[in-house]
Formats: sequence, structure tokens, C-alpha cells
Amino acid sequence: MRKALVTGGCGFLGSQIVKSLLGRGVAVRALALPKERTDNVSGLDVEIVRGDVRSPDDCRAAVAGCDVVFHAAAIYQAWAPDPTLMYDVNNRGTFHVMEACRREGVEKVVYTASIVSLGRPPMGTLGDERTRYDAWELDFPYSRAKLHSREIAECFAQWGLDVRVVCPGMIFGPGDIAPTPSGKLILEMLKANTPPIYVDGGASFVDVRDAAEVHVLVAEKGRAGERYLATAHNLSNYEFLMAACRALGTNRKYFKLPLPAARAVVAAMELQAKRTGTEPPLARVFFEYSLKPSFFDNGKSVRELGATYRDVETSIRDAVAWFRANGMA
Repeated sequence: MRKALVTGGCGFLGSQIVKSLLGRGVAVRALALPKERTDNVSGLDVEIVRGDVRSPDDCRAAVAGCDVVFHAAAIYQAWAPDPTLMYDVNNRGTFHVMEACRREGVEKVVYTASIVSLGRPPMGTLGDERTRYDAWELDFPYSRAKLHSREIAECFAQWGLDVRVVCPGMIFGPGDIAPTPSGKLILEMLKANTPPIYVDGGASFVDVRDAAEVHVLVAEKGRAGERYLATAHNLSNYEFLMAACRALGTNRKYFKLPLPAARAVVAAMELQAKRTGTEPPLARVFFEYSLKPSFFDNGKSVRELGATYRDVETSIRDAVAWFRANGMA
């Protein structure tokens, strides 16, 4: 790699990809929205260009002169009463970036998908890169947008563009400037008035720094047209809470809430959100999606790329420290 573009390079994951590239001596350009904050890359030797992935001209200008492109720009929201912008950015934006790369002769493209673009494996099993999407019963815009945008990227791969796909788990860690739905889970836990309750279910988690490193390893060692999972910790909802308690040095007790009662609470929060236009602490579709544990095997990234992953408690401690240092917790 000589010069790399990172779309969304000032964001949570994108800024960590930037740092991984700079650590290897790669010249880096970051595509940021016209008014987007650049705090996450402040002081770094990175060229920032302003533009929007929904603009073909902006995409052509951003990729020009780059031999590798990391397309990480996306809208990640659990609650979206009107998901039009999310679909527009995640789907049409992906098409424009891929087409710009094709026209400009970019050598490699690493596209950021998500484990929610794959299927939730059957209970008691682990999913992998081939697990087929299954969440059709849920109107979950982010999940569907990532499914369709991944398919767009893979269509370009079928037509000969060297596209490699990374599917991160639920990302958390330092630098969650938005914050993302993953970070909001941690922020809710830090509130004194958050009820100490949980329900069955679970997810697969990964530190943002490890997910970023997998992206760069995919560019270096991955294969064209392949998918790679970037995830580390398969935790039930209760196990995640206990890991957070250990990381924070607390011994708070949590109580399992029966599912009908939990659904009623989530429905009430959603109704209040619609009335006020304020995002609820937990979105209904995010809640329903996670009731079926989505656990995945990261073996391909370890075997083929040499990926390593830090422990979950370190990630939680670092995330909390960053939130507190930036006045968010």
C-alpha cells in the first residue's frame, strides 16, 4: 500500500483504520462530510478531503491517486423512524464509491459490512462468513441496509474489482464520538437510574482497534471477493453486564426480566420516543434482533490474517475512560 483513502475516516471505526495505516507508513486520505468533526484524527498526518459518498463527483475526486480504498462510511443507527437517509448513504453511497474505484483503477477495496448483514445462526451454533441473512421478519433498517450494501460491493467483485469484505461484530472502545448504538449500551449502564435488569439474548463484540486492524490485514493478506469476520467475544446479555461490572470494579446485581414484561417496557419507550422525537434508550428492532443470540466464529481471520483480539474487559474500561474524558459519561 502506498496511498489509501478511508471513507468515514474521522468516524469511530474509520479513524482507527487511519491510525493502523499510519503506523505502517502508509499515506492516508480521509473523506469526511462537509461539517463533520475531525477530533478523532486531530494531530495526525492525514489529508482530509470534504465530500459526500452520495455524490459521484466527490467519490471520484476522493479515490483519485489512491491504490487502496477502505469504504467505512455508513450511518449506524438502531432507531430510524425514517430510514431514507440511512439507505441512501449505505446503499447508493456504496455504489458510488465502488464505481469510482472501478473507473479510477484502484487496486484493492476493503468494504466494511457488519455481522448484521449476515444471518443469526441457530441456537447453540456459531455463524461464519457464509451464514445467510435471516432477519426478514424484522423491519430493521440498519441490518437490511448493510445486507444490500454488502451485496452491492460483492457484485462489483463478481465483475472483476478486487473487493474484500469485513464483517465486524458489535464495535465498542475509545473514540465513539457519535456515539454508536454499541457505545450507548455502555453509557446506559453508567447511569445511576438505569434499572438493573436484563433479558435473554446476546451478541458478538469486538474492540474497535482490533476491528480496524483486521481491515488493514485484509488489505495486506486477504483474498479478493472473500468475507472476513472481525469479532471476538460471544456474550449473552448477562455475560456482557458481568464483564462490564468486572471492568468497572462494581458488583451490581442484575435481575432477569420476563420477556412479556421486557417487550412492554421497550414498547413504552418506543411510544415515548415517537411522541418526543428523542431516541429511546433501547430501540424495539434492536431489542428483538438481539433476543436470538448472534454468535460467530472468528477463526478465518485468525488463521488467514493472523488477527489477534484483546480481552473484553480492557475494551470496556478504555471505552468508559474515553467517554468520561470527553464529558459523555
